[in-house]
Amino acid sequence: MLLVCGLMCAFPALAAASGGGRVTAMSLTQGSGTAITSTIVVGTKPVAGVRVEVRQSGVLVATGTSAADGSLRIEVPGAGRYQVHLIASTLPKGVTLAAGSRTTLEPIVREGFSSPVVFRIVDASTATDEGPSSSTRVLGLLASGLRFGLVIALASVGLSLIFGTTGLTNFAHGEMLTFGAIATWYFNDLGLNLVLAAVGGVLVSGVFGAVLELGLFRPLRRRRMPDLSVMVVSIGLALFLRYLFAIIFGGSPRQYNEYAAQSPTVKLGPISLPPKDLVIMAVSAAMLLGIGLFLQRSRLGTAIRAVSDDRDLSESSGIDVQRVILTVWVLSAALAGMGGVLLGTTDTVVWNMGQRVLLVMFAAVVLGGLGTAFGAMAGGLVVGIVSDLSTYWLDADLKIVVALGALVIVLLVRPSGIFGVRARSA
Repeated sequence: MLLVCGLMCAFPALAAASGGGRVTAMSLTQGSGTAITSTIVVGTKPVAGVRVEVRQSGVLVATGTSAADGSLRIEVPGAGRYQVHLIASTLPKGVTLAAGSRTTLEPIVREGFSSPVVFRIVDASTATDEGPSSSTRVLGLLASGLRFGLVIALASVGLSLIFGTTGLTNFAHGEMLTFGAIATWYFNDLGLNLVLAAVGGVLVSGVFGAVLELGLFRPLRRRRMPDLSVMVVSIGLALFLRYLFAIIFGGSPRQYNEYAAQSPTVKLGPISLPPKDLVIMAVSAAMLLGIGLFLQRSRLGTAIRAVSDDRDLSESSGIDVQRVILTVWVLSAALAGMGGVLLGTTDTVVWNMGQRVLLVMFAAVVLGGLGTAFGAMAGGLVVGIVSDLSTYWLDADLKIVVALGALVIVLLVRPSGIFGVRARSA
């Protein structure tokens, strides 16, 4: 119920993208051919005569010029990734690109859809040659890290709960995240609003988790298969699902129909963020709060924590352990699916997106403390903020290395993690 209410209340805010000095962001639209679109304005004043070139793999495929109302539409040969380059010399006198903005963007265009691009232009009399200050950049990276950390925390909670209740290190958890993102994309592609598509994707993800538990992992436990062997099965499952997604979904990244691009029009002090980033953070935080309350205040949540602490004692106390484990699998898959939806909204949906963040989720779980949901939440926040903030000094490709370095440092101080519990006795 919390999920449905939070999504229904929060996601409509994504449509509120406005602001001066930049291109108006538009949703993907269907039925008018495959094209790249934009509306070039400064404040509310349209800018005509701006030339834009479109290339694919370095080959020029189309050009276009903004009309009197600032609108621009360029038909392209078909679906794929394109390089859209604004010819800065065609900007009229008194108009320039905003500091730090790019003249070349790389949208992913879907067959039969119009994909918007956003070039930030401003009045030259108010523009400065100086880029953002160091403090502004740090605050921006902190905000980005907080958004990423909240999503990772949300997706990692289930990984920690599954380990706590069953002892399984689930290497297929990343594919559960991918499943939710892809299922939502298909619902969205059928014409459902992204909010309803997300609800459907999360519900289907929960069913997927139940199928994995009832059809695979519960029978393995009944056969008393060692935890190490079950972990190897999860690795094989991950590989199977990953390439099954590649066959069914295809290798090209895809975007949800709504909110594919937004101008950074929401200002929080010196920070400018797209509205969808704020919604992602709000939805993630609300869901994490709801999970915390569920685990602390509800009878089923108390039973989950009891099974995580001592499974045998819980069973002897009358707790239906198998029912609790099934609930954990459904909840974990649903949370992972929601994490996939949020990651797909931030960037694109791709067949191996779960694999890309699996190591980060493991780092979050281990850093926070194995088997504890609250540890996964804290670990996700730490990993997200530290990794994004490190890009101020280091190359972005090293952010995962920094996150793992932070994990090592924390474990040297607290070997059991931030909220770690004592290891079970053999």
